[in-house]
Amino acid sequence: MIAKRKKKNQSGFSTLEILMAMFVLILALTAVVSVSFGNQSLIVDSRTNAEALNIAQGLLEKAQADSRKDFNLVNPVAATTTADGFVYRLDVVQTDNFTKLATAYVDFPEDRGRRGNTRLSAIVANFNNAVGGDTCSSILLPDAGAWKNPQIKNTFSNFAFLADVSDNFPVTDVDAYKNKLYVTVNNSSAATTTVPTFFILDSSNPAAIQPIAAVDNDLANQSGINAVAVAEDPAAVKTYAYTANASGVSSTGQLQIIDVTNAGSPLVKYSLKLPNVTGSQSVGNSIFYKNGFVYLGLKATLNGPEFHIIDVHDPLAPAEVGHWPATGNLGNDINAIYVRDRYAYLATPNSKNLIVLDISNASAPVLAGSYSDGGGNNGKSVFMVGESLYLGRTVGGTELSILDESVPATTTPPLLGSKADIDLSVDGIIVRGKSAPANSAGFPAIAFLATPSDFKALDISDPTAVSAWGSGISLSGISGNAQFEPVLDCEGNNFFIGSTDASKNGYLSIIAP
Repeated sequence: MIAKRKKKNQSGFSTLEILMAMFVLILALTAVVSVSFGNQSLIVDSRTNAEALNIAQGLLEKAQADSRKDFNLVNPVAATTTADGFVYRLDVVQTDNFTKLATAYVDFPEDRGRRGNTRLSAIVANFNNAVGGDTCSSILLPDAGAWKNPQIKNTFSNFAFLADVSDNFPVTDVDAYKNKLYVTVNNSSAATTTVPTFFILDSSNPAAIQPIAAVDNDLANQSGINAVAVAEDPAAVKTYAYTANASGVSSTGQLQIIDVTNAGSPLVKYSLKLPNVTGSQSVGNSIFYKNGFVYLGLKATLNGPEFHIIDVHDPLAPAEVGHWPATGNLGNDINAIYVRDRYAYLATPNSKNLIVLDISNASAPVLAGSYSDGGGNNGKSVFMVGESLYLGRTVGGTELSILDESVPATTTPPLLGSKADIDLSVDGIIVRGKSAPANSAGFPAIAFLATPSDFKALDISDPTAVSAWGSGISLSGISGNAQFEPVLDCEGNNFFIGSTDASKNGYLSIIAP
């Protein structure tokens, strides 16, 4: 039997062979096209992922730059969507008094409707104020809204028990620093001179303040202390309280340094009397510590400067290195001091409510600028965040002014905004939260004020439209002594207000949401 041959076309290949070859070719082309489009998708995803990474890195780099400028500028950034569909945000958590954990999240579009995400974290530190710096957290917890209804969590008034003396203890200042409260009082009502004027309290549990120790700063006088700033001496591994002595016109001196390394046994280690300063009112009134220097403000002198720069790199041998005015006197009290970089900002009852000094040459401070809003108000308190300066003034006219200090040497700093209907003296001010309106949805800037009758909060996110943030807390019954105005400090998420009633009894109020 003869086998049938397959029919061949003119090329010599059968139809079946041609079909098989075409099938193989189609498979190959399909694979090539799939690989080509797959590679294109990978390239697109790689590019968007790289862009997301750049956004995250940019957020962290800005946080680090803000930290170097002002630690209080490092705050959360609300979720923001770009024109390309990228959604980014920055979460910030305070890890301790001088460090924050910043985490950048970026959600981004990928090929074929998918979404990708990336996350980067970095620790930012408060290098500029790691010694003696502010320990108040700029981050409002649990959120800014909770601060519309703050509460008095605790009140401490038993200074007589700690002093073991039955007397009145009007509070003149408080510094909250690393879970301790350093409180200064006036004891002019005491029947004896040996009455404590400096108290240390344990504030590790703000709901249950515990007394630790007390000491009399001046056994020969009863005026007590007007202000305090606490800082470590890293070289000696010690902690000192630098105090503005209210009896400084005597031989005791306007600056006193108290060793508080052992909180249970504070010791007055040094008293510095300033040279060429005379007048019964020329006593210590305000104080600020920065990088081994104490900036001391006096009450108005008869003769001699009211502002002094004192080198305390060796706290046991302090030395005045400069003062202002260079000759004569200002003739007014220095009510509050804030130092940033090469400038010192002074709140005074002078016709210049704010005085800006260039202290780059500490031995010869010079006037760089000033501000007054008129109306007969006095400068009472001052605070800074970034390039914004907040000036609190006495009642009447404008009680809060927000100034642009991006160019501190400006003769008259530009006014960003103000609040003129507070109707109370702004004796203390601390600003927390965002410092600018950009990306501030859900993260407003809030100014917390201590006045003679209450603790209040203002939304200053838009300086041109300052408004009330909640109703505040009345301090009636534990405030109202015109001689002893309220004082304010903050640590972490808690505020501490010192106040004095009409009978000269001193109180500490701890306020939180």
